[in-house]
Amino acid sequence: MQPRIDVLWTGGWDSTYRVLSAAMVDQRTVVPHYIVDLGRGSSLRELQAISEVRAALNSIDPEAAARIEPLRITPVTEIVEDHELSAAYHRLTQQAHLGSQYDWLARYAKSEDLHHLELSVHVDDKAYHFLKGRVVATEEGSWTFDERVDTDEAIFRFFDFPLLEISKTQMKAEAERYGFIEALEKSWFCYSPIDQAPCGLCNPCRYTIEEGMEYRLPTKALRRHRTRHLRRVARAPRALWRRAARALSS
Repeated sequence: MQPRIDVLWTGGWDSTYRVLSAAMVDQRTVVPHYIVDLGRGSSLRELQAISEVRAALNSIDPEAAARIEPLRITPVTEIVEDHELSAAYHRLTQQAHLGSQYDWLARYAKSEDLHHLELSVHVDDKAYHFLKGRVVATEEGSWTFDERVDTDEAIFRFFDFPLLEISKTQMKAEAERYGFIEALEKSWFCYSPIDQAPCGLCNPCRYTIEEGMEYRLPTKALRRHRTRHLRRVARAPRALWRRAARALSS
């Protein structure tokens, strides 16, 4: 029997692909972790997506569904502070964009004594910049952080990266090949849904479009995305008038 794997499951496409592929294709037992941030409007929608993915997989392959253990949920506010890790994270953000989740994920993994928590970072992700040349291949076909690296990038030392060299479109092709695309399509990605549908304006929506997956957004969202710059220009005069009015009234 292969050992269990710990996977960060966000309800998004990439981590959902990893959970489904590991449970159904590799027949691995999956321990899913979810960090809930109730200050973010999409958290409940992500949890709903995870539930829908489970139900869809159970219809496709009940044995695979049973290999996914109950979701381990931790509020982001309860993750232990670690000033050394946070300082390293903030120094990295001065080099290039790096999402705030990598600060609290490193702290979470360390506090939970997790040394191989799987993150579904892939070739199109912004974090790839910090990992390139700093990971080594594993016997299982994954990648793990090179323990010889002692720079600030070592905040990634708690993680494995099984999807590092695969794109979203490749994941889609593999899901179709192995028969779990219906479950994968239940995943969620938008941070600011409008009428319970993707907004087309947030970063995850933008990245989804840029990575060749625009079919996942409704027509209205795609229209908002394509006209976002015009909307910004249209709002500018109103903002100038408001600032002028405040100045005159002070």
